[in-house]
Amino acid sequence: MVKVTAGLKRVLALAAMFALASAVVVAGPTHRAQAEDYPGQAEIDEARKAASDLAAGIDELDSAIAALAEARDKAEANALLAGEDYTDAQDAADAAQDTLKAANKRAREAEKELAEARENLASVAQAAYRDSGSMSQIGAVVGSETVDEVIARSEAFARGSDEADMWVQRVKAAELVASTMRTYADEAATEADAAAAEAKSAYAEAQDARAHAEEAVAVANETRADAVTRLAELRGVTIALEEQRQAGLEAERQAAAQAEAQARQKAAEEAAAAEQEQSRPRPTSTKTSTPKPTATKTSTPKPSATKTSEPEQTSEPETTTTSTPKPTTTSTPAPEQPGTSWNSTAAQGKKAAQHSLTLIGSEYLLGGSGPKYDCSGVTSESWLEAGQWITRSSRTQYQATTHLSYSQIREGDLVFYATDTSDPSTIFHVAIYVGNGQVMEAVNYSKPAGVRGLYAWMTGNMMPFIGRP
Repeated sequence: MVKVTAGLKRVLALAAMFALASAVVVAGPTHRAQAEDYPGQAEIDEARKAASDLAAGIDELDSAIAALAEARDKAEANALLAGEDYTDAQDAADAAQDTLKAANKRAREAEKELAEARENLASVAQAAYRDSGSMSQIGAVVGSETVDEVIARSEAFARGSDEADMWVQRVKAAELVASTMRTYADEAATEADAAAAEAKSAYAEAQDARAHAEEAVAVANETRADAVTRLAELRGVTIALEEQRQAGLEAERQAAAQAEAQARQKAAEEAAAAEQEQSRPRPTSTKTSTPKPTATKTSTPKPSATKTSEPEQTSEPETTTTSTPKPTTTSTPAPEQPGTSWNSTAAQGKKAAQHSLTLIGSEYLLGGSGPKYDCSGVTSESWLEAGQWITRSSRTQYQATTHLSYSQIREGDLVFYATDTSDPSTIFHVAIYVGNGQVMEAVNYSKPAGVRGLYAWMTGNMMPFIGRP
């Protein structure tokens, strides 16, 4: 009986474990890009007004063109964010399918085990019937001629009865596991269907957002051309000369944006270093315990045991101890801490960077890992070539890599972009650093994969730390 109870406990624990596993739901994307109100539209509308207003001056048109560049970036970021949401949803759907396959396999195994347990129980019952037609002690006595034979037969019947009980319990246990696993498989199937529907919906929204973003970029470019024409007229120069002036203004804006981005990165690095310093005072607090000589001096009055028993002295240590925990509460955890260890070598990083350069000119494909690529397809393929596997989406790559300051950047490191740089779940793009202040990336369908300056695009969206596999 004890054996049966222990067996059932084990089976119930197994069933509970699978029931718990079935409750785990793969998280889908949380940041949905809304195509109907994509960012950048306000800037485009303002710029169109300025371009069509005959009274608009040079400064107004210059700022309108600058705003259009920002609007194009916002529209593009919105499309990339939608694509990243789709990739996340697709990953969730794939994971749900894998869970479903595993659940169905385990359910089939459990049902097979149940069938075997039932067959064994039937075999025991048939054997018992053949031996005596009954498993009772009466059969043992009635069918025997001597006392010795009664004892021998009754022991055999007892063994048969115990075996039957054991198989009954095994059938019950197998039934429990089989029903649990079948429920688990059914729930996994429902989850897989829901995840597939989510991926389909996310893909439709990504396509919609991309279409709107491309439309916004086209309108922005058209409006910019009108503004440049108006400026050329106002300044009495050719359109070509005005384009050159605008290129110079754009270069100035980029330089200012780069300086601002580098200042942010330096501030993040300094904040992290200060946080590390604040977390170090624990060994320093042992140094503060050097005034222990003073404590030993207070311990010298110990000969007078009456003094130690005084309530005033016991209250004094309590006040000192309550004041010490206060520094611990002051230590607020930093939102981001750079890491100190990573899996890859500098040689692997160089190899990953070099391989990424062989992908220059590749066509873009959302979710593509070759021969067409998206941003995370380029980075994962390049690092795989260097002998280091990394996850497939830009958000999971950020989670899986060691975060370091930009001052430590080396070939192969990953640079991430987000709509909210304090929230990694809003990451929408990743590029790989190839040295000489340049990154290699795949951005969208309008241009093939290629190299650009590290600070030449969306500097305001750069995450404060790089990632190293």
